[in-house]
Amino acid sequence: MARTSRPTDYARLTAWQARAVLALLVIASGFFVGVTLSPLRRGNVGKQRSGESDVALYRAEVDRIHAGEGYYQAALAELTRRGYPTRSVFNWRTPLPMWLIGRLPSPVLGKALLGVAALGLMLAAFEVIAREENNRLRRGVACALLLSGPLMPCVLGDLFVMPVLWAGVFIALSVCFLGLGRTRLGVGFGLAAVFFRELALPYCLLAAALAAWRKRRGELLGWIAGLAVWLAFFGWHAIRVAALITPEAHSHAKNWVQFAGAGFVISTVQMNAYLLLLPQWITALYLAVALFGLTGWSTPPGTRVGLTVCLFVVAFAVVGQEFNQYWGCLIGPLLCFGVVRFPASLRDAFAVAAATGRCAGVPSAAKQIRLTGPTR
Repeated sequence: MARTSRPTDYARLTAWQARAVLALLVIASGFFVGVTLSPLRRGNVGKQRSGESDVALYRAEVDRIHAGEGYYQAALAELTRRGYPTRSVFNWRTPLPMWLIGRLPSPVLGKALLGVAALGLMLAAFEVIAREENNRLRRGVACALLLSGPLMPCVLGDLFVMPVLWAGVFIALSVCFLGLGRTRLGVGFGLAAVFFRELALPYCLLAAALAAWRKRRGELLGWIAGLAVWLAFFGWHAIRVAALITPEAHSHAKNWVQFAGAGFVISTVQMNAYLLLLPQWITALYLAVALFGLTGWSTPPGTRVGLTVCLFVVAFAVVGQEFNQYWGCLIGPLLCFGVVRFPASLRDAFAVAAATGRCAGVPSAAKQIRLTGPTR
């Protein structure tokens, strides 16, 4: 029976290379699991929290804006009242999306908008996968279903006021639309992500670099122009914030550069409605599976997803305090693409690893027959 699905990059390895990759998968899985069972473990799940959450802060700001206050007036009042550190401009969120949600006829409409964006992402992801699978639907459906985990917070409680949640959805939408050849939508959603949360900046820079590498001049100009506007916007935001910082303002007790390594990375991956309900060692295996699946996916969409995930994983290994676990919302949707590719990747790696003739430079049986002719 002819194979209709696209082979993964693991199908191009030699037997010894495939065996080394499979061994690395086992080692990485064991290491990640070991981290979750050691003092290196990070994460806020199940821990006692002091004070109100960021969600309560953002919802209070939204309510003040909806009542007629300006964003910076509302932010100053709520940050000060709740004892948040305000000395650094990075402790102040940019006005989006709180200002937009607060200006809607009802703030709850913000949840509806984010929910629609999440549904659109599931459909776009389905289309990206289905196209690569010659319109076979099974893997596309699996990806859409997996996305329900990281996207479920979009419609739960007041989580829709979290800027990082919007940014994560927009990054994934950007990846999907660029993969579908819808350049304007892809660039637009990518830039929307960084306007909603500056943490999306690494993705935008990576996307611009990919556009330059692939000589996509129109796309590159779009990224450059959009980032220039964002830079001006963030500069204006910094000026507004500087005027509000008082001598009594304080900073975080710890620096954001923590070098927390795999412990913090795994905790960010746990930002998934299903993984949060399970022991963290399951998240460790999920991360290993996702990375293995992404490594074998080298089509243009696969390269973009894989590089984006790797970029943020490396960044999270260096930067981020334990309470910044929610940053994982930026890559949660993208990891689903790697997980859904895992079965095919594992199948190809095992198939190649079992082909012993390739590892010693000995031609396969079929090749020997072609070289020597049929036996009598």
